[in-house]
Amino acid sequence: MTIPTPDADTVEPRRSRTRRGVAAAVIGLLALTACTSDPGPKRVAQDIIKAESVDNPDLDEECLLEQLDEYSDDELSAISDGLEQTGPTQDEAEAQLAEYQASLESCL
Repeated sequence: MTIPTPDADTVEPRRSRTRRGVAAAVIGLLALTACTSDPGPKRVAQDIIKAESVDNPDLDEECLLEQLDEYSDDELSAISDGLEQTGPTQDEAEAQLAEYQASLESCL
């Protein structure tokens, strides 16, 4: 029995999908947990990024932390608070969350 070996065309897309999947998980965790923690949303987000980077060396920890630094605790809390509202406030918070996610995704 011959076991096929992956060629470069199949390995790289799989790696990219893994990186994207992990990054999406990090982004999701940041969006969900960064807003309601005691040490502050930014600190929790930093801890998540650092922990995920240890487990997933393909993640660009420095870039993710730099993007996170663009947001203050107050801004992250405002996004979280806005998402709990309805109407225009929630719409604005969703737009801000999308910007935040896009800034993190730029690190991929």
